[in-house]
Amino acid sequence: MQISNRHFIQSTLEETVEPGNLVVDGAAGIGLNTRFLSSRVGSQGQVLTFSEEKENANQIASSLFMAGLQDRVDVINGVLTQDKLQAQIGKVSKLNLAILDYGSDTGTSLPNRETLNEQITLLWDHLKDDGLLIVNLTRNQQAANFDVSITNDTDKASYQTHSDLTYLIERKDD
Repeated sequence: MQISNRHFIQSTLEETVEPGNLVVDGAAGIGLNTRFLSSRVGSQGQVLTFSEEKENANQIASSLFMAGLQDRVDVINGVLTQDKLQAQIGKVSKLNLAILDYGSDTGTSLPNRETLNEQITLLWDHLKDDGLLIVNLTRNQQAANFDVSITNDTDKASYQTHSDLTYLIERKDD
């Protein structure tokens, strides 16, 4: 039996995210990772979630409010960009973890290759040493869209199922 990419991602987040962490959900879709992350960062942590669709952003915000987790999450309507990220964290704050989840069960459309690579590089540049970047893509689109050169000074792993391919990329200490 093969576990799903969703289960693999949630297990990784459960093992990695700690109370007080600053994390980014760069492609929130319907908010699967946002809700899970908000429960993991605790009252001292913060989740920044970017939702391309305004309707999804409103649903995520409502769901967080109903669960009492709204104070831990900033829901940003729109795609992840340099300006929007820096407006939220400033130039000095570093992320413990970032995720771009364009998997088959997220309801999020995969951006073009250039945009995806810009988002990956942006999040990579804002990760702390030993920070983790998770990129989840549908298998039929991953080869054409994932081509970024952040592989120096990293530890990488991947997990693949019939539908998705998940990359774990850890930033090593400088």
